[in-house]
Amino acid sequence: MKPKIGILATIVVLGLLTAVFAAAAVVQQSQDVLTAGTYTANVKALVCGGCGPLVKQTLMGMKQLDAVSVDSTKQTVQFTVKKNATVKLADIQKILKGAAAKMGMGADYTLSEVKPTK
Repeated sequence: MKPKIGILATIVVLGLLTAVFAAAAVVQQSQDVLTAGTYTANVKALVCGGCGPLVKQTLMGMKQLDAVSVDSTKQTVQFTVKKNATVKLADIQKILKGAAAKMGMGADYTLSEVKPTK
C-alpha cells in the first residue's frame, strides 16, 4: 500500500509544480509587453556623462514612449508608455543595446527591474 501512496504523492507534487511554472510563464509574458503607464528601471552601466543623454535621446525616438528621464547617479531611467500604446521590452532592450554599442567604453544600457511607477 505504501508504494501507491508515494506514487500518488509524486503525481500531485508534479501537477502542482507544472501549475506553478505555467503561472510563472504567464507572468513573464505579461511583463514582456508594457502597456500605457509610467515605468522605472535600473540601467546596468552608465559609464560617462554622455550616457544619460544618449539613453534619453534613444528612448524618446520610440513613438510609443514619452516623458523619458535618466538619473545617471542612481543608474535609473523612467519613461511613460503613451496612452493606447504598448511596447515590447525586447524592442526597448534592442535599441538600447545599439546605443550602447555606439557609445562603447563599456556602456551597457540593459534595463533590469522594470516596474510600474506608483
